[in-house]
Amino acid sequence: MQSESSTSLHFQLNGSDKARYSPGDSVTLYCSLDIAKYKGNNLQFETLLFHNETLVSKEEKIIQKNEFTNPKISFIAPPKDYTGYLVKVIVKDEHGKNLATDTSAIDVSSSWIKFPRYGYLCDYDSSIPSEELIQQMNRYHINAIEYYDWHHLHHEPLPKGMTDKNLSDWTDWAGRTINHKTIARYIAAAKEKNMVNMAYNMIYAGTDSFFKDANGNPTPACQWQLLFKEGNSKGKGPFLFTMGVSPSGDGHLYFVNPLNPEWQTYIFAEENRALDALGFDGWHGDTIGEFGEMTDVKGNPLGYTEDGKALYLVKDTYRSFLNSAKKALGKKYLSFNPVGAQGNEQANTSLTDVLYAEFWPWDAARDGELFNTYHAILREVERSREDSKAYSFDGVGKSLTVKAYINIDSKEKFMNDAAVLLMDAVSFASGGGRLELGNGDHMLHTAYYPDDKILMSDTLKNSILKMYDFSVAYENLLRDGQYPIENKVEIKDTPTSTDGKSYTIWTYPKEDSEYQILHLINLRNNDNQWVDEKGKKKEPEMQENLKVKFYTDRKISSVYLCSPDFSNCESLSLSHDKGTDSNGKYIEFTVPSLQYWDMIYMKS
Repeated sequence: MQSESSTSLHFQLNGSDKARYSPGDSVTLYCSLDIAKYKGNNLQFETLLFHNETLVSKEEKIIQKNEFTNPKISFIAPPKDYTGYLVKVIVKDEHGKNLATDTSAIDVSSSWIKFPRYGYLCDYDSSIPSEELIQQMNRYHINAIEYYDWHHLHHEPLPKGMTDKNLSDWTDWAGRTINHKTIARYIAAAKEKNMVNMAYNMIYAGTDSFFKDANGNPTPACQWQLLFKEGNSKGKGPFLFTMGVSPSGDGHLYFVNPLNPEWQTYIFAEENRALDALGFDGWHGDTIGEFGEMTDVKGNPLGYTEDGKALYLVKDTYRSFLNSAKKALGKKYLSFNPVGAQGNEQANTSLTDVLYAEFWPWDAARDGELFNTYHAILREVERSREDSKAYSFDGVGKSLTVKAYINIDSKEKFMNDAAVLLMDAVSFASGGGRLELGNGDHMLHTAYYPDDKILMSDTLKNSILKMYDFSVAYENLLRDGQYPIENKVEIKDTPTSTDGKSYTIWTYPKEDSEYQILHLINLRNNDNQWVDEKGKKKEPEMQENLKVKFYTDRKISSVYLCSPDFSNCESLSLSHDKGTDSNGKYIEFTVPSLQYWDMIYMKS
């Protein structure tokens, strides 16, 4: 992450003042500097800004001795919108000798929706150091926060009658006290860093007290409920889920028909009341997954398509519900989680601002492939971008945020580094993002966020910092409309695959109008399953001096290599040769090392 010289000068970039910048904004980078034996009176800081391989700007600043403690670096964000940059700072002595260097990244985007980087919060105790946790998340460039289980009850996010004028603390279904001032501090600190605040809630559920009044009598909401359709092997009667023991008796979720107009009117008003009272920026809607055919309480379909086809699957109601929700929210943001990616096609073609899906290995994609492999995740990210082209503001499609509980049953103290980094590599290389970081510098491993107890090791924290720096610096090569191609790739004396087969190097080529891009993902020491319940994934077997043939009809002028795993994410120029054989025209180059993930981009 940083280098040291014989002067014992230790230098590190500790992130920036915001998660996202608009063009022309002032940018401030925070640094730590331990000068130890350095005897000089000043230091020179040279700040280089790179977009992919191109040096965009260079600035120099003299730091006097009285500024050596926690110096700051400031510059103006470039004018191009929706652009990622790698920032490199070189520290020199008074004579211009290089002493240390480190890198970070900045995202210059006037909105978060093109390059969403989701994090989460789930702890709302009065003693929480809110600003500190937000600052930690900002170091990973998180620009959107999912506030999990912040609400009173699913059908009543804020207690009845509560508005911004009379806020007080409340309890959630599990009896946890939710301190409203903690939420307010979170939101205020996040907005200062250009993070958006998304209030989590189910789109179609209420707890016990929504369906029975104080005397135990049924309420009108009972007429909105979902029932298992006759013949559904997954259940009979009302569709419900047991969450756990609840002091208030609200430990069950009962589900309603998302298309019921009375429910929509009710829940949209409740969400808007809560968002307005607390200053949230939008609604993060959730589901529980697909459980087969359902009916309303009278045995009727949930609704009908435009051509009159009856709808019995809840996942087929999502697009209509989401479009109505977006209209009701007005200028507020809407995101949505079709659990198991069931109904993802509906979400992808809706008016939601961003895409998000929680994956489980037993669910299947639209083509029947189970979501238990890296390849299946990658394909769903690709499909989501393609589905959503016509619904994206720039016409290149939306980037899917991937949520997956990597070490869900692990009893280890720490997350498994290899499992986390391989899933990140696949998600980012495919053009998606991840929901994994939150509550400061914690990492999610379980479906009920407050039970999240497994930590990241210091080694993993450093790797994840570089992974997220890399994802921001090269966002315009990773998820700015690039699409997969079928160009043949050969690596001498090395087993490869084009679909992430176990114990191979996965060769994954993509392109856009300017570059052809080759991702190399190292599965030489691991199988192709992303689920690692017991935390037993192995660190990939390091590959060195890989002789790569990339077949292409494009006239390639230059080849660059970058990786979150080495060289501080900087792009390195690779020499290359051109040739032709029985498979066609190719270029050939040597990749010096591959740990988890390398990206080679070739300029036409």
